[in-house]
Amino acid sequence: MQQSITNTSLFRILSTVSNFLIALLLSRFLGPKVKGEATIMLTTITFLVFFCSFVGGQALVYLVPRFRVERLIIPAYIWTLLVAGIAYILIRHFHIFTWRRSLNICLLSALASASNIHGAVLLAKREIRRYNIVLLLPVVLTLIGLIIHIRILHQQDIYAYLYPLYLAYAVSAVLSFFYCYRFISWRPSAEVFDDLDSSFKYGLGYQIFELLQLLLFRLYFYLLYHIQGVSDLGLFSIGVSMLEVAWILGRSVSVIHYSDFSNHDNERLAVQQTLRYLKVVFLASALVLFVIGILPVGFYSFFFGQSFMYVKYQVKWLYPGILMYNLMLVIQSIYLSRAAYGRLIFAQLLALISSIALCYTLIPRYYYSGASAAASVGFTICGILMLAIFMKDYGIAISGLLIDREDVLFINNTLKSLLRLRKDG
Repeated sequence: MQQSITNTSLFRILSTVSNFLIALLLSRFLGPKVKGEATIMLTTITFLVFFCSFVGGQALVYLVPRFRVERLIIPAYIWTLLVAGIAYILIRHFHIFTWRRSLNICLLSALASASNIHGAVLLAKREIRRYNIVLLLPVVLTLIGLIIHIRILHQQDIYAYLYPLYLAYAVSAVLSFFYCYRFISWRPSAEVFDDLDSSFKYGLGYQIFELLQLLLFRLYFYLLYHIQGVSDLGLFSIGVSMLEVAWILGRSVSVIHYSDFSNHDNERLAVQQTLRYLKVVFLASALVLFVIGILPVGFYSFFFGQSFMYVKYQVKWLYPGILMYNLMLVIQSIYLSRAAYGRLIFAQLLALISSIALCYTLIPRYYYSGASAAASVGFTICGILMLAIFMKDYGIAISGLLIDREDVLFINNTLKSLLRLRKDG
């Protein structure tokens, strides 16, 4: 499992670098307005994929080891098409986007959802390498396509980003389907919907948690968009993306632990590994945030353009929240693997309520700083509360959070594993 976490972290670093280059190209060659348009469209796609995931999301990681795969993914395909169709009707009815933009968003959401379904199956089957490829491929293909459209085709509008996104999502959906093909029995059967109730039952709990997490991550984007406009959102999103690099290891640990813990019932081992990675992730994230914090403003102006020079100051209040939310990312895996969503939902809901209240208070007055502070308070509340719940549930003393000799040996072995992997590569 340690090797899987290392590999997943490396893939996520590559994905983050690719996303960084995409943001660089959008901001430097297409400007803050197009960057803002891309941000709001991608955020909307993320929300639609969330609704598609009620029957085919990450809850499949828990369900696949317990049910036949075809009884889970065929209803998930049908549900995805229904959600995409209904979303198009609603978006057009409320005139949120033009008909063409609405159609693009809904089609891209359906393709992204298909990849999400296949990725969850691969993760449940512990096909970690293929899962990571499916995770990385859309970002790399989007980057390559964006370079071609900007530098060769000289396209300067939002479609320089949308066309590569179509190709990336389509290729990812098809490739991930072939990766999953051997796990699926395609024989016609009247029983294909027999486990639909389980999909809804566990999918609903997971998606409520996922929705609250998504709102906590991105609601302040929409508030900034409506209060300050698309260009300012484009500026702000660059700074947020930089800071979220500190979540790479935490997210990798969460994904691998969720998959591994869902396939075994050794609770004692799960608690031990969660506690150990909690310490490692916290220290690593603090180091990453320190490095980002000392980057000069010239770094942002050099890579993204003069308009982005002072982005680091716009997100300064996010630092403590980004650090503390790593606690949630690591701890959530053990509760997700047991389908114990109640505590996670409670922590997210309390954090979200606090964040929303502060957003409406601070954003109109302090703009960027207000958004950063409001989100940071929500992240911090969630991380600390979930840590307290975890310690209470499993009888962990405060002294258990201190670094001990075994933790040092573990970190040393992890670093050796990483160096060995680089040497082999």
